[in-house]
Amino acid sequence: MLEPVLDVRDLVVEVGTAHGPLVVVDGVSLAVAPGETLGLVGESGSGKTLTALAVMRLLGSSARIAGGQVLLEGTDLTTLGVKQMREVRGGRIGMVFQEPMTALDPAYTVGEQVAETVRRHRRVPRKQAWKRAVELLDRVGIPSPERRARDYPHHFSGGMRQRVVIAMALSCDPVVLLADEPTTALDVTVQEQILTLLAGLRDESGLALLFISHDLGVIADICDRVAVMYAGQVVETAPVHDLFAAPRHPYTDALLHCVPGAAGTRLATIPGTVPAFDALPPGCRFAPRCAHVAPGCDDGPVALEIVDPAHRARCVRLDELAEVAS
Repeated sequence: MLEPVLDVRDLVVEVGTAHGPLVVVDGVSLAVAPGETLGLVGESGSGKTLTALAVMRLLGSSARIAGGQVLLEGTDLTTLGVKQMREVRGGRIGMVFQEPMTALDPAYTVGEQVAETVRRHRRVPRKQAWKRAVELLDRVGIPSPERRARDYPHHFSGGMRQRVVIAMALSCDPVVLLADEPTTALDVTVQEQILTLLAGLRDESGLALLFISHDLGVIADICDRVAVMYAGQVVETAPVHDLFAAPRHPYTDALLHCVPGAAGTRLATIPGTVPAFDALPPGCRFAPRCAHVAPGCDDGPVALEIVDPAHRARCVRLDELAEVAS
C-alpha cells in the first residue's frame, strides 16, 4: 500500500452538553492512500459525518477535537490556525455533502459559485476563474457547460446539482475528497452515474477518496477498503471483498444480513437502536443488540484486534465466532 495522504490517528471528538462533554467520536483511526477509496459505513448516529467534519475542521461551536491527529500529507490539521485551515479546506482537501441544494447559493449562477471557489484559493483574474469553472463543469459531465454555467441551481436536477458540487470540490485539484452520502437523495440511475463519475475522477487524478454511506451496496460498488463505525468507534476495517465475504464483527455481519435480497425474501433487521452517547453500555457497545453476546462482552473497553494484516475487528469473541462461521 502507498503512503496514506490522509492519516487520521486516534481521533476524539467531544460535544458539550448541560451535563458536561460527551465523547461522540472515540479513538477513530483511518488512512487513505492516493487513488484509493475508503468507505465509512454505519447506521445513522454512529459518528460517520462527525468524523468527516472533524477532518475538515467544520465542527460546530458545541463540538471540538479533544484528541488525536489528522495528518494531511504529513501536516497535522488539528494544529493549524483558522486562516491556514481555510487555505487547506477547498484547496488540498475537498468535500461533497449529502444535499447539494444546501451547498449551493440560489442567488448566484453555478458558474459564479465554481469560479468564486477557484478565486478564493488560486487568486486568479475573474475571466480566468470563469474559464476554469466552465472546464470543471465539462469535466463532471454537465452538457453545454458554457451555457449551463449561467444558470441558477434551481434550473438543475438533483443529479446535475450534485455534479456542480463535485466540480466545486475539485476546483483546486485537492489530493483528498470527502464524500458524505453524496447519492442518498438521488434515484438509482443517477446514483450510478455519480458513482461512476467519482470513480473516474479518482482514477484520472489519483485522488484519495473517503466515501461515507449507510448503503452497503454503494460501498461494494466504489470502495477498495471499508471501515465500519458503531456508536462512535470503528468496529471493523478490511478490504471490501474480505469484509463482504467474511465479516468478523457481529455488527458488520448483521448489517450485511439487512441488505435486501431476492424478491419475496424476508428483510432482516437488527433489534434495538444505536445507544445514546450518554448511556453507552460497558464493554462492547453493540452487546445489547448482539445475537452472540456472552459473559465477558461487558467487562471493559474492547480493543481493535488484528484478524490478519489488512483486517481488524473489535470483538472479544473473534476466535470463537470464526470457528462457528467455518
